[in-house]
Amino acid sequence: MIEDELVKIWQSSPNQERVKFEKSRLMIDVQSNLDTFHRKIKTRDWAEQIAALLGMPVFAYYAYHFPFVLTKIASVLIIVWGIYVIYRLRSARKHKPTAFTETYLQYLYKSREYLNIQKQMLDNILYWYILPAMILMILFVLGPGVAGRLPKIMKTSAGIVGLSVVIYYLNKRAVKTQFIPRLEKIDKLIKVMEEA
Repeated sequence: MIEDELVKIWQSSPNQERVKFEKSRLMIDVQSNLDTFHRKIKTRDWAEQIAALLGMPVFAYYAYHFPFVLTKIASVLIIVWGIYVIYRLRSARKHKPTAFTETYLQYLYKSREYLNIQKQMLDNILYWYILPAMILMILFVLGPGVAGRLPKIMKTSAGIVGLSVVIYYLNKRAVKTQFIPRLEKIDKLIKVMEEA
C-alpha cells in the first residue's frame, strides 16, 4: 500500500525532481562501488608487496649460499624484479583520487583516470609481471644443471607456466568483470552530471 503511494507520488513529481533522484541514486551507487573497489585494490597491492618483501631475503639467501652461478644470477634478478613490482604498484596507487577534496565531477574524472591506470596495468601484466617472473623462476630451477634432473625440471617448469597462465586469465577476467563495468558507471554518471 505504501509502496504504491510512493510510486504515484514519484510519478506525479516534475521531471526535474526525478532527474535529481536518479542522479543522487546513481551517485550513491557509484560511490559505494568505488569505495569497495578501492579496498580490493589496496588489499591486492598489500598482498603483492608483502609477498615481494618476504621473497627478497629468501632469494638473497639463495644468491649467497647456492654455488650455482645461474641460480645466483636468477636470485638477484628476482630480487630486482620484486623491487620493480613494488615500485609499479606504488606508482599506480599515487593516482588514487582523494574523496571530496574537489568538486564531485573532478573526483569522478580522477577516479576514471585511476581505474584506467589500474586497468592498463592489468592489460599489460603479461609483460611486466608474468613473463619476467616465469623466466626468472625457470632460470632459478635450471641453475644446478640438467643432468639427471630433467623430469623434475620439466614438472617444475610446467607448474610455473601453468600458474602463469592462470594468473594471466584471472587478471583478464578481472578487467572484463570489474574494471569495465565500473568505468561504464562512472562515464554514465559523468554524463548525467555534465548535463545537469
